[in-house]
Amino acid sequence: MDDYTLSNDALAESWKTYVRGFAQWQNFVTLTFRDIVTRDQAEHQFRYLIQVLNRDLFGKHYTRIVGHCYCSYVVGFESQKRGALHMHVLFDKPINFNLVHVVWNKMAGFAWIKPVDDVEAVSAYVAKYVSKGGDLSLYKPLQVKEPRFQPFWYTGL
Repeated sequence: MDDYTLSNDALAESWKTYVRGFAQWQNFVTLTFRDIVTRDQAEHQFRYLIQVLNRDLFGKHYTRIVGHCYCSYVVGFESQKRGALHMHVLFDKPINFNLVHVVWNKMAGFAWIKPVDDVEAVSAYVAKYVSKGGDLSLYKPLQVKEPRFQPFWYTGL
């Protein structure tokens, strides 16, 4: 192995460790795009999805309660072979799976969601793209707020 390979492996391992310890990950989401989009367009659409999820749980004035987002997340941006971006996202709180599918499928492409059963594996999966030319975007709220009304999807019932 050359120095470049070793440094890429070390970079991926460092990011994996950081991502794993960033939050208590609960959900792993892959978001694809039908069309070719820029990195800025992809991030804009992801932020819109976050707004929709926040409004669904905390109401129209959610920013007064939770700020940007009620949960922590890490987003890994990656280019597909066809040249389109897609994102791998980890969330540390419950998310409304049905709402994600409806909104994302209508707006951008396809959403695939599964609960995290192996934190080490999903942390490595999201972080590995940093060493392959991708990048990560991380967010953690300053304060954790629980919704007053907790829908069935939030409580797991």
